[in-house]
Amino acid sequence: MDNLTHGLLGYAVYAASGIKGATKKERLGYAAAAVVGAEIPDIESFTSLMGQEIYLTWHRGVTHSLFFSPLMALLAVGIVALFNRSIHWGKAWILAWVATLTHLLSDWANTWGTGLLEPFVGGRYSLGILPIVDLIILLIFACGFYLKKKFGRVRVFRGVWVALLLYVSLQAGHAAWLESRLTAGEQVTPVAQLVPAQYQLVSQEGDHFHYYAGSLFTGLHKIGKSRNDSHPAVEKALTADGEAQALVRFLSSYGTEVEKSSTGYRVRFYDPRFRMQSPSVLSTEVVVPKGSLPDASHP
Repeated sequence: MDNLTHGLLGYAVYAASGIKGATKKERLGYAAAAVVGAEIPDIESFTSLMGQEIYLTWHRGVTHSLFFSPLMALLAVGIVALFNRSIHWGKAWILAWVATLTHLLSDWANTWGTGLLEPFVGGRYSLGILPIVDLIILLIFACGFYLKKKFGRVRVFRGVWVALLLYVSLQAGHAAWLESRLTAGEQVTPVAQLVPAQYQLVSQEGDHFHYYAGSLFTGLHKIGKSRNDSHPAVEKALTADGEAQALVRFLSSYGTEVEKSSTGYRVRFYDPRFRMQSPSVLSTEVVVPKGSLPDASHP
């Protein structure tokens, strides 16, 4: 999810907790612990300055792991304690840990996915039922902030959590229904769109990905397809290029397109979920000289 939504989820953890008997300074500290806990899994974002290979290796990796979430929450509390020593570490850590879990679970629900089981199980897991920026979730929070003065913070934000869980459940049911409409694909992946209630579905069938768009209200219609080539140049490109290796590890599913030239082969690795709308997102290209293949006469 976007960082605004992560921060709001963290605040909602604090706001719904109903901590009693705390001073104003302590309340500010607990709220900060929850917000920082909700943001801290993205502490690895600085790796984006170190090149695509390093970024894809670390992004949404161990810092987004369920196994490391207690340590990430402890780090969040430690950061807050540098500026506010009035907090009780136990209470602050619980709030921060729950907030950290909201980050992991919301990233799991969206289209990019996350490494929930790192470092013991590699790969990224994605339900694809929420877009990166979800307008309905932001609207729910806007209503919560508008109503909290009238009805009380704790009461309203417990209602916010009920609304959020209901919305996510409806999104999951919606995606499952749409997936059930496609029976031919070997693997069907939902991709929630920015427009509420709209989905793109990616169906892998043999050496092609087929793309469908629609919703419960409009039905599904096909919008295109892309190749998923099998070629010796693909394996050679993966062996020779670190960025391609990092991308393939990062993606839950990937496609390849191979173009022949007079000097070799141009191999493109891509994320089929973004192929129709943003083909440059999560993709890389590797040039393989023809003479480097075991069988240079391969078509």
